[in-house]
Amino acid sequence: MKIGSLIALGALSLGLGATPAAAQTVIKLGTATINDVQHEYLKRFAERMNQQLAGKVKVEVYPAEQLGNNARMLEGLALGTMEGVVGPPEFIVGVDPRFQVVGAPGLIKDIHHAVRLTEDAKFRGALFGFGEEKGIKGLGVVLYGGNVWATRKPVTSLADFKGMKVRVLASQMHTVPLQHIGVTGVPMAPSEAVQALSSGAIDGVRTGITIFTTFKYYDIVKDVTQVDGDGTILSMFYVGKKWFDGLPADVRKAVLDTSAKLEPEMNKWSVDEIGKAEAQWKSHGGQIHRITGPDQVEFQKRMRAAADEVANKNPRIKDAYSLMVERAKATEK
Repeated sequence: MKIGSLIALGALSLGLGATPAAAQTVIKLGTATINDVQHEYLKRFAERMNQQLAGKVKVEVYPAEQLGNNARMLEGLALGTMEGVVGPPEFIVGVDPRFQVVGAPGLIKDIHHAVRLTEDAKFRGALFGFGEEKGIKGLGVVLYGGNVWATRKPVTSLADFKGMKVRVLASQMHTVPLQHIGVTGVPMAPSEAVQALSSGAIDGVRTGITIFTTFKYYDIVKDVTQVDGDGTILSMFYVGKKWFDGLPADVRKAVLDTSAKLEPEMNKWSVDEIGKAEAQWKSHGGQIHRITGPDQVEFQKRMRAAADEVANKNPRIKDAYSLMVERAKATEK
């Protein structure tokens, strides 16, 4: 037999006797923002998972709507083209309207109170289960920040809000309360809000202050307004339930353990970043106004009444809202 034939036969024998390598599981995670707590959460999650299960899984992170806006990423979970998303629950109210109670105004005192709420077992158990019937499973929740307003004109009193058109998160818990102070809420993606504010299509944006510094809002407007009782933004880590349930036991455990261990450090990171963002806003010539006194009391009264109104229109929302009220009160101090 010729040498070439012997080599070929040997290679064939080795190939037949070799055990094929196990397929690596690719986990695609997305978020609509970048360089904030949502993005940081996913980066740290990916780093730890890739270290723990090197060669078995590969976690990829796609910030800044690289996999589409929140609606498209949600479709990706349902279709199985991606595995996880971090974002405010209000973006998935189409899956279950109960998700919007997280943004109810008038319940959370400050960002430290919000952190305590994210750690409450009863609140977490309810929130994580809202989407399970529709194939969405919650695994984690962290503080994003209190709602603040970046506006084209200074807003220093309750009357100054009247007649404004403002970008908000996409739920009635955001749009209806604003109606009670004379504001028209316009839901839109973070990527669209900057251009809309710059062009004058909207008068302001209501969200966490870290968004304003990340997207350099200070190059467009100079005024930010804070009002106690304006509600808080929480970010949830949610995955496709079918995908999660089908994971090997060790990978599923790693996903659960990693997301749980990340929460305390990401809440602290978020609180620190909010302080840095406020300083950064001022360093770029921005002003931060705070509405206090009778105007703040009236603001909170109207916002809370509007939240009650939204909840009372839907029995499912009402029950979830009642739990939110209860757990917010239980974690106030």
